[in-house]
Parts: sequence; structure tokens; C-alpha cells
Amino acid sequence: MNLAKDIKNYGAEISLDEVKITDADDLDEVEEFLKERKEAGELSKFLKSDLDLITSPREVLPEAKSVIVVAISYYHPPQQKRGSLEGKLSQFAQGKDYHQVLEAKLEQLADFVEQLQTGVETYQFVDTAPTVDRALARKAGVGWQGKNCSIIHPQYGSWIFIGGLITNLELEIDEPLENKCGDCSRCLDNCPTGALKDNYTLNAEECLGQVTLTKGYLSIQERKKIGVRVWGCDTCQEVCPYNQDVKVSHQPEFKAQNLGVYPKLLPLLKLTNQDFREKFSSTVMNWRGKRPIKRNAAIILGNLKAVAAVPDLITTLKEDPQAIVRGHAAWALGEIGTAQAKQALKDALDFEQDKKVRAEIKRGQR
Repeated sequence: MNLAKDIKNYGAEISLDEVKITDADDLDEVEEFLKERKEAGELSKFLKSDLDLITSPREVLPEAKSVIVVAISYYHPPQQKRGSLEGKLSQFAQGKDYHQVLEAKLEQLADFVEQLQTGVETYQFVDTAPTVDRALARKAGVGWQGKNCSIIHPQYGSWIFIGGLITNLELEIDEPLENKCGDCSRCLDNCPTGALKDNYTLNAEECLGQVTLTKGYLSIQERKKIGVRVWGCDTCQEVCPYNQDVKVSHQPEFKAQNLGVYPKLLPLLKLTNQDFREKFSSTVMNWRGKRPIKRNAAIILGNLKAVAAVPDLITTLKEDPQAIVRGHAAWALGEIGTAQAKQALKDALDFEQDKKVRAEIKRGQR
């Protein structure tokens, strides 16, 4: 009986696009790399701080012998072109929350694996669990690590979600793939903020994919760099040669839903709690709440110099309960700079009490 083959066959039955297997040894080189990035202040704030834990499968499951790493594609080519007063959603945010989709498949896979032998244990991981999923995917041969720091699958490119199972079942392991990036530097050359470095590293604090989902005030540079991005940034993936002629995902959950690829900005600016629940509860954007989305909508309208949005931005400046949203609406009005926008900023100083919002209003008047 070839247990590894049985597991892979079952993975295909439940629509996993790839199933590979590696050992459960510590990822010592990865731990050292992450420590260097942490010291340099370039590590994502969303990565768990216990580096020993996230780089050692046996810290998660003491009797671990193998790691089953899976991938599913989420790429669906856009069916529309961006219109006026519309932003852009990253591919991974357009459909259903991938955690829900992948975790459901991992539940099925875990049930199958645990029935193969008596006493089999498993531990599931996606990107919220204590493991470095991309390092395991590279080691298992799901794909090679690109210079954009994403795992690049031979057929699906880097448009994949990764997860897996740590298990005490001993399985035949797969070999890593050859890195095919070669001399190509398109992702490095096109990164909007220069967050990607030439040694396969990423300054996560500068990556627009992270900037768009933070909750606080954004710097002026960050606001300009966002462009029309409502959530996430796909630039380094869009320019990658290995992402140009990839297989389209057969996962219907990842097709653009509710907002589409290019959401209209004015409804996002005026997003209510009910609107947010209806439009975002099933998406990956749900966990950060509506504030970053409304703030980003205001920023984009400023970047677009959207004169038609001035009345809505004025209403937002007067009435929105969140200071961060009011503050960025003030900035947007200053960027648009019409007489109506300038007068609204002047009037706002008569009623606005928040110090940071007042500072944004004064900045917009310059």
C-alpha cells in the first residue's frame, strides 16, 4: 500500500490542485532568516512572534513525522474593465474567504488520513496557524519561491492558496522543485514601493498588500502609492512571466462576488454596518472591519482627483463617526482642490474637534 499516493488521489477527488509531502524536521534556515528580518524591522506584524514555534512542525505536533502540503488555485481572469470612480480588489479578496474554503477541504483530508491507520494524528494549518506555510510548500515541491516571495506553481503560477496537515504518519516525501526565476527581475522592478528586495526578501511594512489593510492613518507617500487599490496589491504577481498563461481556477468560490473586481468607491465611502455584513462577511476582508475600506475609498478618490465625489466627501467629513475616515476624506478634498472642496475644509474647522482630523483639514487647505 502506498499511503502517499492514496492521500494524493483523495486530494484530487476533493478538488485540491496540488498535494505534496515533506518531512517534519525543523526549518532552521527559515528561522534564522526570519530573525534577521525581525531585527531589520521588515517582518510582517501579522506573523506570529514565536519564531521557534512557527518553524518547527514538532513544536505543534510533538510526534510529527510528515507534513502534507496542499494548494488550490484562485485565479479567475477579470471579466470587466475598470470604470470611473472605481477601485481595484486584489485577486485573493474577490471571492469567498479562502480560509473557509481551504479549511473545509483540509477537514475532509484529515478525516481520510486519520482513517488510514490506527493512532494517526493530524494538525491543520492555513496561514493563521503556527507554521510557515510557504517554506513548507517550497520544501515539499509545491512550487519554487519566486523573487516576489510567493510560491510559484508550474501550472497555476503564484495564484495559489496554501495549507496542509502535520501528521505523525510516516509518508514518502517529495523533492523540491528547481527555481526558475533566473535573471528575471520584473517583480522587483515593478514593486510600487520597493518593498521587494533582490535577495528574495520583502519588507512587509512597506508592501501595499499590508498597507491597505492596516487600520491607522497612512503616510502621504503611502496614500499616493495606493493608487486605486482598495485591498491588497497584485503588481508583483501580475508582471511575473509564470503568471501569464496559467490554468484558470476551477474553484467557483473564488470568482469575483458582490463587489466585483472593480468596486464602486462612493458606496464604499458610505459603507454602513449592514452593508458591510452583506457584502464582506463571506470575504477575507471581513476580519479587519469596514474602517480601512472606507479610508482607502477616500484616499483613492483623492488620488483620482474625483470632482464628482466632492459632495460625498464633504458629507463624510461632516458626519462619519470614525476620525480616521474623516481625516482621509479631508485629505482627499485637499487633493481635489476645487473651490467647493476648499470651502468645505475651511468650514470644517468650525466643528471638527479631533486633533488629527484638524491637522488633515489644515494640510488640505495648503
